[in-house]
Amino acid sequence: MVCRNTTTIDTKSVENTISKDDSHSRKGSTSKAKLVKIDRLAIERIKLAKDNLPKEVIYTIQASRRPSTTRIYNATWNTFVKWCIEHHIDPTSANEIEVLLFLQAGLERGLAPSTLKRQVAALATVLEGRNKKSLSQDKRIKSFLRGATNLRPPKIHRYPSWDINLVLQALTKSPFEPVASISIRWLTIKLAFLIAITSARRVSEIAALSIRNDLCTFYPDRVVLRLDTTFIPKINSYFHRAQEIVLPNFCPDPKHTLEKMWHTLDVRRTLISYMKRTATFRKTEALFVSFLPSSMGKKVSSNTVGRWIKACISAAYASQGVKVPSRVLPHSTRSVATSAAWATQASIEEICKAATWSSISSFVKHYKIDSFASADAAFGRRVLQSIISPRQQEKDLETHPI
Repeated sequence: MVCRNTTTIDTKSVENTISKDDSHSRKGSTSKAKLVKIDRLAIERIKLAKDNLPKEVIYTIQASRRPSTTRIYNATWNTFVKWCIEHHIDPTSANEIEVLLFLQAGLERGLAPSTLKRQVAALATVLEGRNKKSLSQDKRIKSFLRGATNLRPPKIHRYPSWDINLVLQALTKSPFEPVASISIRWLTIKLAFLIAITSARRVSEIAALSIRNDLCTFYPDRVVLRLDTTFIPKINSYFHRAQEIVLPNFCPDPKHTLEKMWHTLDVRRTLISYMKRTATFRKTEALFVSFLPSSMGKKVSSNTVGRWIKACISAAYASQGVKVPSRVLPHSTRSVATSAAWATQASIEEICKAATWSSISSFVKHYKIDSFASADAAFGRRVLQSIISPRQQEKDLETHPI
């Protein structure tokens, strides 16, 4: 037998469309039109207010989550409300068993265990388990999540499905060249891809770049970019916010044919061309702006930058008559870039500094930042050098140093 939540939410304070009877009745009388309007953040504020916390403190607590996390939590709550309506349950006072039934329904729909864990975290901001404990600490919910992981183990993608050498080869030719005359669409997606692989940064960070003078500095051999001060990175520490993104030049003074081909991959050159081409319609200081007629010149989201990176990879394959591989993900540029740099004998320290990883184990496991200084241009060049075969690279560099 499961005890009812001791803290109940006064739904009148959240949405004045739920009757008094509705707020005390769990089943049978729930109205779909009424409950859908219940706002998760408002319920969380009421829950925190019951602990006699001042409004200012509540505001600060709710600001602890990144905007993207808040959107995910709100989407989860809306899905949960819809499920509760279908099962004649008041979502504001659902108990652990009902939460487990909701999670089971998601598992049967094919949701990944990691998604179910995020759903528990989202619901825990509104609902409480027994004895006012967090839902995520409930023994049965923890066992359920472990069981879901055992039944549906996460897939391990040890290396992305696409070939960086093939894509880099394609970027040296039409439709990605010459940058002075190609369409703004091709120039944009080429630049997004080059920045992604020469920096090994997250797509969200790339979308947060700016052309402001203090955030975008050009040097003869590189460009140094800094994140917009209003951007909240995934790990919001001083180190992450202060970390610079260094984009290198590549064969800046080409002499022979091969060097001229390599120079088409110069991210500094591509960035200069992009900034000149977008200056006439740009409406924001954000680096990447929309080229669509309906939103021309406006800042784009990280999702859009991610789509551009995927489009670049797909177009590169198509331009060479090769079938586009499955599961092309924008985030895969981080593992591809670091693996390519490793293959060209970049030091592990160079790789970890560029990708903001704290240790060698992070290179093969996960990311965590705390010790390394900012990356220099060596990392980006290492990635671009993957276009050169090892034998050809050794031969050419003897006579034509980069």
